[in-house]
Amino acid sequence: MSASTRSVTVTQHTERPPLPSPPGRGTLVNRLLEGTAGFELYDLSSTQGRVEGAGSSGSGTRERPHRPFAVIDLGSNTARLVIYRSAPVGPPWSVFESKEDPRLMDGVQKDGRLTELARRQGVSTLLRFRRLLEVHGVRDIRAVATSAVRDAPNRASFASEVQRRCGFRLRVLSAADEARYGYLGVASSLPLQNDLLLDLGGGSLQLMAVREGRLRESLSMPMGALRLHRRFLEHDPPKRKELEALEEHVQKGLKPLDMLEAPDDERTIGVGGTTRSLAHVMEAIRSYPLPRVHGYEMRTRDLERLYEILSESSVPVRREIPGLSAGRADLVVAGLAVVLGVLHRREAETMIVSGCGIREGIAQETLGRHLPSNAEEMARGSALAALWSSGLDPSHSRRVREVALELFDLTERKHRWGEEERLALEIAALLHDIGTSFSYPGHAQHSAYFLRSRPLYGLTHRGFLLASLAAGMHEGEDLPGGTGKRYPSVLKEDDVRVARTLGAMLAMAEAVGDLRPRPHFRRRGDRLDVRVPGGVAPNQRLFDRACRWLDRTVEVKVRARAA
Repeated sequence: MSASTRSVTVTQHTERPPLPSPPGRGTLVNRLLEGTAGFELYDLSSTQGRVEGAGSSGSGTRERPHRPFAVIDLGSNTARLVIYRSAPVGPPWSVFESKEDPRLMDGVQKDGRLTELARRQGVSTLLRFRRLLEVHGVRDIRAVATSAVRDAPNRASFASEVQRRCGFRLRVLSAADEARYGYLGVASSLPLQNDLLLDLGGGSLQLMAVREGRLRESLSMPMGALRLHRRFLEHDPPKRKELEALEEHVQKGLKPLDMLEAPDDERTIGVGGTTRSLAHVMEAIRSYPLPRVHGYEMRTRDLERLYEILSESSVPVRREIPGLSAGRADLVVAGLAVVLGVLHRREAETMIVSGCGIREGIAQETLGRHLPSNAEEMARGSALAALWSSGLDPSHSRRVREVALELFDLTERKHRWGEEERLALEIAALLHDIGTSFSYPGHAQHSAYFLRSRPLYGLTHRGFLLASLAAGMHEGEDLPGGTGKRYPSVLKEDDVRVARTLGAMLAMAEAVGDLRPRPHFRRRGDRLDVRVPGGVAPNQRLFDRACRWLDRTVEVKVRARAA
């Protein structure tokens, strides 16, 4: 058995980490959407709120703080501080982030001990984070360390020094804990089924086998980007023999991956700074029009070509590559060699990028949340959290959502769309007025921008772009000319018509959604009858325009009658 194989940590995850509660009327998200609960249940001026299902048992309620809390991740290469806020439902969101590059792995001796220089750099970084937290008034801190500290024989004395000088506990994660938190972070933001999660750090590589949405097994290997860069790549740019030695080591080191069964429908999902950096580069090369990497899909053959370019370039040249951060320019070749090694060994043609990992997994545990079970629950929870953070009453959004979805379902035989388009309309309806938190004039376009920019989990890139375009139309403004040409790599050929139809449904829902009693819709062949309550007038301008849009896009005639 080789040295690389002996140092692999294999974990069978027989415990049941927090997973989705069964969908049903009892969940807080569903109760909020159905109108049987509301944000008025929470004392929003207080630092406490009741979160349904909190805790590991999933029964009853517990008091949970809605004040900010911080997660610090001291990795082998980088250190990150994130301050989160949270709502009673949905994922937390970051309100402040800071990143430093202490590169602890550079200060590791041959026996694995942290040198005095490495300890000093690590403590200095954490002290700077501590001062930032004091400025922001955050006292609730979760600090963890991963591979470089975990493998160090003097890790206990380093953790004690951190607690003495910084005033908070540094938890050194085991390989199993690191895998579990990485899984929780991904599972909180991407629907999982049969997936291989690839979390590449500076010191180690975590590979997690997810089956039917659950974490089953994980491998931890000493194959981090910084570790391999230090060992194999001495010259800049690397010599051919150095690259060959690196690639051979990766191939041998990944042999334990064959122990994890690979189902036919397995996807590979990349986690960590290296994979995010690669996605930024690929998006820049392709002039990708959306400002996010979460959910972005990269092709193996494109990464192979990128590896050829990067390995032939010096570090100063790499720093000029759009999307590649200067701090990763020297390590990206070693990191990409590992990523390609995994993709080749699994014969994977693509890799999906997750913007969420260990820090988000720790945040989920901090809140005691059950994870959503599917894309719909993730998206709805994200939308409700956004409403909560903006201080908007969800009642109007809920009524608009009900009408918009009713219109979608009534005209389904005409447009023949699926769950992706329906979910995009639902999220657009829930967040169509979120722009009023910026300014009421022009709020539809503010809402559209918000939908393009805020992390909304559960939606595909196409889905949240459709939601954004529809939300921008809810006040009656049509899509600007050339919309399809602005998003050629995201929208399909007919998607401008799809977005316009969803916008028409949303405009109709905005025009009549607040009428009481509710308007009655009935489909009669190619005619859609709208019975408006007697003595109550809809927003006539929006109503008339929505009628014309629906006529053109779904080819139904809309007739309004007084009830």
